Amino acid sequence: MGFFKRFKKDRSVQPGLPPPPPVEADTAAKLLYTRREIAPEELKEAVTGRFGPESLQNLDASHPAVTSFLVRIQGLEFWCAHMALPLPPEEGDLAEMLKYSRFVTSEEGKALENQASFLLVVQKGGGTDLAGKRRACILHSRLCGALMELPGAAGYLLNEASLLLGPRYFLHHAGILEREWQDPQYFPAPLWVHLYQGREEEAPIIGTLGLGQFGFLELFFYKPREDWPEVFEKLYLMSIFQITGKELYQDKETIAFDPENPDRDAVFKQSGQRLAIIGG
Repeated sequence: MGFFKRFKKDRSVQPGLPPPPPVEADTAAKLLYTRREIAPEELKEAVTGRFGPESLQNLDASHPAVTSFLVRIQGLEFWCAHMALPLPPEEGDLAEMLKYSRFVTSEEGKALENQASFLLVVQKGGGTDLAGKRRACILHSRLCGALMELPGAAGYLLNEASLLLGPRYFLHHAGILEREWQDPQYFPAPLWVHLYQGREEEAPIIGTLGLGQFGFLELFFYKPREDWPEVFEKLYLMSIFQITGKELYQDKETIAFDPENPDRDAVFKQSGQRLAIIGG
């Protein structure tokens, strides 16, 4: 985690700029499946096999199209509901998102085009502050990891970040999380922060979507000097540093990506609820 060495300037919020967004109290995502029916026993085994027999409560399959259940993990409750119908278009434009999803294989994309049901996983009220939000997200990802191992899993959708992931990529990072979740310097940023490429004022940009959930301004490189894999790595690390409480990036500060090369210094410039990284 010693990748960056920051050159600190004024740590106060600059007057006249909008404050960062509040931490979002609720945490939710949708898991997509290619099969319509998932037996209640399968859901039970997926949850209790990972978190123990006491974790699953109030399993209700009385409705023909909905199986709901409550999962309690380390004192936090997660409300879950499997809906035996395709994801409604108003809940996520999968066709449009697939055009820009780097972490969905072509085979997974075809499966998503034929998704037949979805499972909603919601945690209410755990994000009272950054530490609480971080904890809720880590436990949420662990629960989703267990449920994504069910046959027919097709994708993971996080509307708050416009993030659509294929099961292969999601389960890769969920596996890392199972090994590292107790490390206070670790956070599964690829499961919560969407990175995108675009243009602004006719110039290329690479930025984040999803940091607002944690009470931070979104970051973006303006006219990045490196190719997208290197910029993605920087943005993921910068996201982790903020979410774990190690750093806080603000307007007019500078950052040294290479302390041995001053030409690689960059400056932050706030624009609304975003923070541009100029240089670097």
